Amino acid sequence: MRALVTGAAGFLGQHVVRALQQKGVQVRAMVRPAARVEPLGWDRSVEVFRADLRSSSELERAFEEVDVLVHLAAAVSGSDDAQFASTVVGTERLLEAMGRSGCRRLVLASSFAVYDWSAIGGVLDESSPLEPVPDVYARDGYSIAKWWQERVVRRTAQRLGWQLTVLRPGFIWGRGHADLAALGVQVSRLHLVIGPLTRMPMTYVENCADLFALAAVDPRAGGQTLNVVDGPGERIWSFLGAVLRGKGERGLRVPVPYGLAYRAVQLAFSTLFRRNLKLPQILIPVRFESRLKPLRYSNHRARELLGWSPLLDLRTSLERTFTPERGGTLADL
Repeated sequence: MRALVTGAAGFLGQHVVRALQQKGVQVRAMVRPAARVEPLGWDRSVEVFRADLRSSSELERAFEEVDVLVHLAAAVSGSDDAQFASTVVGTERLLEAMGRSGCRRLVLASSFAVYDWSAIGGVLDESSPLEPVPDVYARDGYSIAKWWQERVVRRTAQRLGWQLTVLRPGFIWGRGHADLAALGVQVSRLHLVIGPLTRMPMTYVENCADLFALAAVDPRAGGQTLNVVDGPGERIWSFLGAVLRGKGERGLRVPVPYGLAYRAVQLAFSTLFRRNLKLPQILIPVRFESRLKPLRYSNHRARELLGWSPLLDLRTSLERTFTPERGGTLADL
């Protein structure tokens, strides 16, 4: 079996490449033309295919003898227009190339960002509502791009009869990526922790990659949508404490009740800021909710359908994130 992985040099992608290899899959890793792959530590069996989804003219060649596409590529920074062009337009060009090939199996990396957080109470699961049009345009550029990307892929897969699996990860974290958006507001050594007992939808990067690889090889994943979280989530207060200790930093954590903070943001947004969508994310109510709203999360569907469970527990994940790469242990987490 051969898989084409887009975004293969990214934070999640490099782990997905390894996870696929561990399951005996041959991997063709699509990376940008200027990407450095030597530091990623891939062995020689990984076939590197250099292309830019927005402009390369030979995307069809990437699908030669490919059985499944694992599409991870998406812009996570830049202007809203740049993110849309890279994520959505790039995906459209990739799908056009796939349509001219023999590949009919696709695993898409979507995101929790596509959900309508304002409409959800209690448990967020795969049946929760997505952002509707036009409300989605009040969200940030990343959320808009991921919403449209999933919509484009679903429509194309349905029209062409492809077998599609959509995975929606929560916050993906790991070495170099532990400062999650839900950890609050930092001012020097002061950390304002909004909703300190709120649980975050988290998945450690190696656990997340393992589920992507499983979805690519297991036929039971076909036609399914699965949320990717390691469990109910860690509380913001305790996880921030672990991050500070892991980084060797001293900081003062100040708890702020979620309800009080949210009402203050709503009031300021509608009066003082006159609904300005150019404000920092935390000052816009719908974006505030998508990062901090206290909900519950579950990986029940992935467990029941595929028999999946996270490879690594929290302690091990923290050790791998913060222990120096040349050895040593992380104590008192």
